[in-house]
Amino acid sequence: MKVGILTYHFSDNYGALFQAYALRRWFLNQGCEADFINYHPDHIEAGGSIQFDHFFSKKNIKVIYLKLTKLKSQWFGNKKMQDNFVNFRRDFLGISGPEYKTLTELENAGLGYDLLVCGSDQIWNPSEHFGIDPVYFLDFATASKTTRRISYAPSFGRNEIDPKYKEGLAALIGKLDSVSVREQSGVAIIKDLINKEVPSVPDPTILLSDYSDVMAEYPLSPGKYVFCYGLRSRAVIGDVAEAVAGHFDAKLYSPYNAHRRWKEIGETVYPCPRQWLFLMHNAEFVVTNSFHGTALSILLNKPFVVVGLQEGKASFNARALNLLNLVGLSDRFLEKHDSSKLDSLLLNPINWDEVNARVAELRAVGSNYLSAELSFAH
Repeated sequence: MKVGILTYHFSDNYGALFQAYALRRWFLNQGCEADFINYHPDHIEAGGSIQFDHFFSKKNIKVIYLKLTKLKSQWFGNKKMQDNFVNFRRDFLGISGPEYKTLTELENAGLGYDLLVCGSDQIWNPSEHFGIDPVYFLDFATASKTTRRISYAPSFGRNEIDPKYKEGLAALIGKLDSVSVREQSGVAIIKDLINKEVPSVPDPTILLSDYSDVMAEYPLSPGKYVFCYGLRSRAVIGDVAEAVAGHFDAKLYSPYNAHRRWKEIGETVYPCPRQWLFLMHNAEFVVTNSFHGTALSILLNKPFVVVGLQEGKASFNARALNLLNLVGLSDRFLEKHDSSKLDSLLLNPINWDEVNARVAELRAVGSNYLSAELSFAH
């Protein structure tokens, strides 16, 4: 059985890489050949094309920002860290072969798979500067006319879809042989788009129960530490992380982020993906506002708190909130810096037996969905 996976496998983002790793690993464990289709369009990270006839548009501003961020990372970023991401993709994701930049290049390659899978991550979140990319809905020609095309746990990244994208999304999703999504909010969106009930399945990271063979030690000075994995903003999470580090009388570390435009939280470290996992695993406590920071904290049975993104970014909280609810840890979410609630979370241990039992149930849901799809593709 040959399986082709389409996701954000190319991003220098820890969560994106581990969800990709876990999905491919699941298929390999079933005895399949599983490869990532090496589609890396410019619009995802480099911004795509600038429209000179509307130079000062919001869309162009986003494109220019992405291009400048990428150049900044290339010129001034940590070269060793960048190389380590490349090495992880080669050694643990099995990335090889040509890179495709456009739908036309992809179709001309004449790819042959028994099963195509799109997911997970926010691949179904239309971007302001590009819109909808049909490739992430598997809407492209392949060498085989019998290829089964399914989605596994893609995310829209938010609770609601801009009306201007609804017609296009409905048409693309309607072509898939089977559809699943990651969040309950995605279930509601699909119902609104194509009037169809689809299952909610867990993020691919949940499919694996053991990540110990992927970890690699990160050299730190001796002593306790708190690990803060924050994305998009320092608001609230910075203060919470500092308070947690103070509680444990511990050092505070946070990983380098090329998109950071705020004061660093504690001391910046430069881990490769394997070392990032190690740093989470060995921390006294994890503070995060990231979905995958939440998911991996749960899988590693690491005491943690999720700090809500604020104001205009608050819609991104839906993903973490959905997962916390499913595993019975909704109380680990802090909408604001509430000292009394934080103190309670720090003092009251998590009942990991109960949490792990719920995680096992979620894992079964995901595995059963994919197993069924493999049987249909035979």
